[in-house]
Amino acid sequence: MIVKGPILIPDIPDRAGEVLDEETIRKAALIIARNGVLADVQHTLRNVGKILELYVLDNPMQWQGNLLPKGTLMGSIDVLDQEIQQAIHDGKYTGFSISAAPTRSVDEMDRGLIQ
Repeated sequence: MIVKGPILIPDIPDRAGEVLDEETIRKAALIIARNGVLADVQHTLRNVGKILELYVLDNPMQWQGNLLPKGTLMGSIDVLDQEIQQAIHDGKYTGFSISAAPTRSVDEMDRGLIQ
């Protein structure tokens, strides 16, 4: 099962209240693409799939009745775990989230991963 949608939207608070601007989202997308990430559920570190694509919108785009702004990080995940596929089908999981270690800046995060 392949699922696709917005991962990070600029200037809109996420569930934790964090707000990222377009430049930060672009830097984060590059770090993710360079270093890969785990496709897990609820930050459990239990791998359930593979990231197929990541891209940042260069222009606003309509997505399922919502206008996503320029700078939105979009992604596609191939969900391989059948239990998670069923949970998505049942509506238990309806969006994406990212997890990151606390750092003072995206540049620090990049240096920590690429060394």
